[in-house]
Amino acid sequence: MTRNFKTSLILTVMILLAGQAFAQSDQHYTLFMYNKLLYNPAYTGSRDLTSANAVYRDQWDGINGAPKTVSISVDGLVGSFMKPFRRVAIGLSVGNEKAGVENNTILKAYYAYRIRLKTSVLSFGLSGGGNLYSAGYSDLNLYQQNDPNFSYNIKNAMLPNFGAGAYWYSDKYFAGFSVPNLLEDYYDKKEVKINNKIARQIRGYYLSGGYVFKLNETIDIEPQLLARYAVNSDYKLPFNCDLNLTAIALERFMVGLTYRTDKSIEVIVHVQATKKLNVGYAYDYMVSGLNGYNGGTHEIVVGYDFVRDMSKYLTPRFIKKF
Repeated sequence: MTRNFKTSLILTVMILLAGQAFAQSDQHYTLFMYNKLLYNPAYTGSRDLTSANAVYRDQWDGINGAPKTVSISVDGLVGSFMKPFRRVAIGLSVGNEKAGVENNTILKAYYAYRIRLKTSVLSFGLSGGGNLYSAGYSDLNLYQQNDPNFSYNIKNAMLPNFGAGAYWYSDKYFAGFSVPNLLEDYYDKKEVKINNKIARQIRGYYLSGGYVFKLNETIDIEPQLLARYAVNSDYKLPFNCDLNLTAIALERFMVGLTYRTDKSIEVIVHVQATKKLNVGYAYDYMVSGLNGYNGGTHEIVVGYDFVRDMSKYLTPRFIKKF
């Protein structure tokens, strides 16, 4: 069995499993700590300014048809920027993921209502939007030919959805819980069935948290996690958790290491380059059976803060004032 054949076989199996689980709609990023808006709407406006972020993820580099994901998001507070605290925040994101014969575009709007506590903020958020999903299953080169489960194609199926979340944070810690997609959408009861079951979206549950410990005057240490559990009425995916430890130097330079329980290790580098611009890079190294068939996963994030008054430049936990 040749290397190319093994690679194609592995990828085909993963695509078929994704079809059975109905194309898990929650986008997955290693740099989750810099992109919380995408999985928790209550994060909207938590930086106390308007921020824009762009993320690109090239998964399993070197495998033809492996997932490639991109997303762009913006969020900020509503009201006069001169106010010391604003309760309402809004945001918007658009993303696209391509994996083999599947193409999924996601558009969401976000709303958060924030409550000022004594030394922290408690935020509740909602999101609304949907997916535009296409899949050319008939183009797959299947081991079992003429499989009726994969004889159809899906083109630009509209799948509305909404989500909810809570986010509690201060300058030193954060904790959140969210369900980005509450509905178990499906395409067509009459046409799309896997093993006589309707192919529905997977509902994901997210739990996150982190705390900053001051090591000395120069370096802080921040352990944090993002746990995911995905299930619908017919299927459930294995529990998955990112366990991250990041060292923060001068509140501007960050180097981190993450262990993901689905058998991968990630290295993270992030820099606040200027007053408004920050950039980050992550590399995922798989320690599962797929290792050796790909060049790892690469991820890049670029963020920009729209700062109108530097005296009100409030940033939680890791970004230093210039």
